[in-house]
Amino acid sequence: MSDEIKQAVNGVSRNLYAFVSIADELGKSLVKGAEDNVHEANALLDSVKILVEEIHKHVDEHAKMLDDATARTKAYGESVLAAHREYINGGKHENPSP
Repeated sequence: MSDEIKQAVNGVSRNLYAFVSIADELGKSLVKGAEDNVHEANALLDSVKILVEEIHKHVDEHAKMLDDATARTKAYGESVLAAHREYINGGKHENPSP
C-alpha cells in the first residue's frame, strides 16, 4: 500500500506538518553532505595514489643508481686485485717473499 493511500485511509496528510518538510530537507542535506565527503575522499585517494607512484619512481631510480655504483665499485676492486696479482711478486702468491 502506498503512503498516499495510507494517508487517505487514516485521514492524515503528511504535508500538513512543517516538521515533515524540515525532516525531508534535513535528510536531503545529510545525503548531499555524505556524497560530498565521498567525492572529496575519492579525490584525495587519487592524489595519494599519484604520490605513491612518484615515490616508487624515485626509489626505483635511486636503487638503480646504487646498483650501478655497486657494480662499478666491485669492478674497480676486482681490477685493482687483478693488477696486484699480476704485478706484485711476479704473479706468484703461493709463497710471497718477506
